[in-house]
Amino acid sequence: MATHHAQQTTALGPDSLAWTHAGDNLQLLMAGTTLLLQVSHPIVGAGVGDHSVFKKDPWGRLQRTTEWGLRLLYGGQDGSPQAGQALRDLHRDIKGQDEKGRRYFALDPEAYAWVHMTTYFTMITTQQAFGKRPFTPEEAEQLYLEWVQQGKVLGIRDQDMPQDLAAFWQYFDNMVAQRLENTDTARYLLDVSLWKVKRPPQLGWMPHWLWNLIYSQLGKNARLATAATLPERLRKTLDVDWNDRLARRYARRRALVRLLLPLIPAKARYLPPAYLAVTGQMDRFNPVTDKAA
Repeated sequence: MATHHAQQTTALGPDSLAWTHAGDNLQLLMAGTTLLLQVSHPIVGAGVGDHSVFKKDPWGRLQRTTEWGLRLLYGGQDGSPQAGQALRDLHRDIKGQDEKGRRYFALDPEAYAWVHMTTYFTMITTQQAFGKRPFTPEEAEQLYLEWVQQGKVLGIRDQDMPQDLAAFWQYFDNMVAQRLENTDTARYLLDVSLWKVKRPPQLGWMPHWLWNLIYSQLGKNARLATAATLPERLRKTLDVDWNDRLARRYARRRALVRLLLPLIPAKARYLPPAYLAVTGQMDRFNPVTDKAA
């Protein structure tokens, strides 16, 4: 049924807001918040904790996640639904028991939809916090409807996704208040992952002491941005510190990002398909390789 549903869904194209904003590397500033929203769901947290290699290979995991995102969103009318079905097949055998003895299954409809829905929150919040300007109400609504359409490409049923933006925010607030927990995986992200990240393979030439020195600052900024952009209710659930002093520090960092943003070349800011969409060069896009032809 999921296969049929995905095949009947039109994939998004370069005229969509999603193509631009889902491919905006500025969202890396929200990576901690996005992950915490996802793994604080008990099913997602247990599945990631038991079956993901993100602790041993965080950079490889990030690369594979990015590659899946490219296939799912920019794969075209044939490639995107095929990638959606492949992703579901990949998750079909992920099951087990969480730390409280509750059984979980990665394709649980609520959990599978939640992972997709959190990325809408990321796009909206990234633009509001760090972008040149927030989305207009019309843009926010359009982007949401596009994201529901993209959810169908992933095989998510209509009944598992709010069908308009007002319903989404009610759903989001209810999920944060009633379903999210202080899971073991969330604690690991907060206590270890945001502080200590191994040197990326691409920087193998860099001495470990230099990477540790650089990331000591990057880690502080990542933790600050995460604390600032977490929903207040989840911040309390996860016992994340937040006060006026941190808020002032975050405001200064955010102002600096906005000041520097115009200096970042579009080719560095956007993933390749999004860059081609932004610059009107989609005639050079090959959905099979996700690269400029």
